[in-house]
Amino acid sequence: MKEFSLITTGDSLITMKQSVHSEPNFTRLVNLIREVDCAFANLEMNLHDYEPECYPAAECGGTYTRAHPSILKELQWMGFDMCSTANNHSMDYMYGGLLKTIEHLKEANVTYAGTGKNLAEARAAGYFESSNGRVGLVSACSTFVNFGRAGEQRKDMHGRPGLNPL
Repeated sequence: MKEFSLITTGDSLITMKQSVHSEPNFTRLVNLIREVDCAFANLEMNLHDYEPECYPAAECGGTYTRAHPSILKELQWMGFDMCSTANNHSMDYMYGGLLKTIEHLKEANVTYAGTGKNLAEARAAGYFESSNGRVGLVSACSTFVNFGRAGEQRKDMHGRPGLNPL
């Protein structure tokens, strides 16, 4: 039987470059993350550059969180492989912010789960393949603004973008 190593972290609110730091305690932590087969973080923000469709919602998850999409490179540099996107900040910048976040995750080939263009996408698992095994991620959230829940899609109606509600 193969051994498999996994690191899970909590909320990632990383908005500034991390690769510029070289403090010993920080580099020890980064090396620990990089050494495992799979590293997970909860992406507690939207990724966008204030495009016209990314405007603040009337309600947010406590504060409006976002980062420039280049932060994904920093998370990958640190060794993170997969992210949860269902959280209380998923809809801070309405549907535009959510869809831009998904777009940037896909462009960077970062495995994610928890949000989508409709409920089926938001409920779908994301899969990460490592040399020692496959990891599936399903993400849901219990605390969110009411309009944040994804809606079902039908033949006659588009689904509503949002998160997978718990």
